[in-house]
Amino acid sequence: MNILAPPDAVWEGSAALRDATALATLARDCVTSGVERRALHVRLSLVPARLREPRHERLVREALAPMLRPTRARLYELPGGDLVALAPPPGEHLDEVRRNLARLLPEIPAETLLPVLRLPAEAARLLTVVEAALGLDAAPPVSSPPRSEAPPPSAAELDAAQRALTTANLTAFLRRQGIWRLSPGDEQPQPLWTELRPHLPDLAEALLPRRSLEASAPLARRFRQAAERRMLAELAHPQEARGLGDACLPLVLGSALEAEFLRLDAALGPHGRARLLVAVPAGEWLADPGGFALLQRLSLMRGWTLALDEIEPALLRLWPDAARGQAMLRLRFRPEILAADAGSRASLDAALPEDRARIILTGAETPAAIAWGWQRGITRFMGRVLEAR
Repeated sequence: MNILAPPDAVWEGSAALRDATALATLARDCVTSGVERRALHVRLSLVPARLREPRHERLVREALAPMLRPTRARLYELPGGDLVALAPPPGEHLDEVRRNLARLLPEIPAETLLPVLRLPAEAARLLTVVEAALGLDAAPPVSSPPRSEAPPPSAAELDAAQRALTTANLTAFLRRQGIWRLSPGDEQPQPLWTELRPHLPDLAEALLPRRSLEASAPLARRFRQAAERRMLAELAHPQEARGLGDACLPLVLGSALEAEFLRLDAALGPHGRARLLVAVPAGEWLADPGGFALLQRLSLMRGWTLALDEIEPALLRLWPDAARGQAMLRLRFRPEILAADAGSRASLDAALPEDRARIILTGAETPAAIAWGWQRGITRFMGRVLEAR
């Protein structure tokens, strides 16, 4: 199964859908093999309707002919009308065709209408083109109420909710999501850990109705820590600990240093601890470097793995690799990094740890995120595109 091909749900057998799937597969193969290609994206979907009559389309295809005849170039037609011409380097014919098309369609600047992409370096950008044509470039719409204007809970209300959490059964409020290994050439992702965490919005709705934790960050953190401590207490029961398996527990620093976690640590034993990943928000390291250093020493002594969580690409370079120790990094993928300038991309790449096996790329919601990771040697991912497979 090709993770970079569109999901089966969009497959209808049309020529444009077949071309889109073939183009996505070719982009993945370029990443795998390192074979270079040049892609000319002819964005006919931007052309005014008055210039999209059959005769205009014929002129566009005639303008593309010099590129297709003498080389191993191939033309792909995408849903929505865009065309992608793919050719081996150096691409002199591609430049000639681009000039001809720019003269034929002068209403739109060539930089916008006729971008050129280099594979495998820009495979992720090409995949965003395919995803957009297939309508996969945005997350599915989620119905959500308007931002709550409810007041924050009072101190007494929060204390009552915390007391309720000490005996609550969190089974219905726990959420699980996989962390996977997927290398170029693999057909199927391989499971590494299962992330387990309390779903705080549902839990807050049950224990603090008509109150908004978003209105107070300190109260929200106290509630999160209380929920995590209750989850840890449940997991520390012998039967639960034996069945935990390869697990990732995202915890605030306070939760990871409390008695409930230490009891779970003891209940797991050496074999269970070796399968445990504990992910602490990077902001907690900045706020309490001493507490984080203590947690690092504890992880080394006890044999479980520590990760810095919730790392945004724009902030990665603020944390020198030497200061992170050997902690793993849960780096959040942001689609805007694909459109960043060369300087920003180089700065981000330089900030990545040399050992790419220490990176888990979260937010991998599209094939473009996987391709971006592969281009940087990242093979550990978490996101909807992998869950779907």
